[in-house]
Amino acid sequence: MKKQWSTIKEGIIRRKKVIMTVSIASVLLFGGAAGTAVYAVNKGNISEDEAVKMISEKLGGEVTQFEKDWDQPMTYEMTVKTKEGYQDVDVDAAKGEILSLEMEDDDDDDDDMSTQQAVEAAKISSDQAEKIALKAVDGQVTDVELDSENGTLVYELEIKQGLKEYDVVVDATTGKVLKNQLDD
Repeated sequence: MKKQWSTIKEGIIRRKKVIMTVSIASVLLFGGAAGTAVYAVNKGNISEDEAVKMISEKLGGEVTQFEKDWDQPMTYEMTVKTKEGYQDVDVDAAKGEILSLEMEDDDDDDDDMSTQQAVEAAKISSDQAEKIALKAVDGQVTDVELDSENGTLVYELEIKQGLKEYDVVVDATTGKVLKNQLDD
């Protein structure tokens, strides 16, 4: 009987060792893959701060709005306040090259606010809106836009949480979350 128990114990110990080895190998494999993916996405990209500084210096103005577009190639979309007015700029995040530069036209629609009017009317910054939205939905902000919706100035944010994506709308005057919805 002792021999049977000894054989059973040895079998259990062997199985535990195999399970532990497979578990550790899986963690290392998936962890390495995740790290490689993060590195690949950010490889060669200039930082957001570097992009803002570079564009501010090049155009001689202040970046009033910033958005990261995760499409490939990844770009930084900015609105820059210069002496001439507001300019929309798209910058290649990898090379730091200006992809497009366009002067904002304030004569589009009388119903729409110009970027200048919107920035001046907003009582909270896009950074504050991000913090407010992240309290509502824990995740990573992938898009922020300042917009006028039904006469109310709002920040529209997209937040990625794992495989889910949420649309969060924050009132740019009060900081109140107006919408928090899972994107279909």
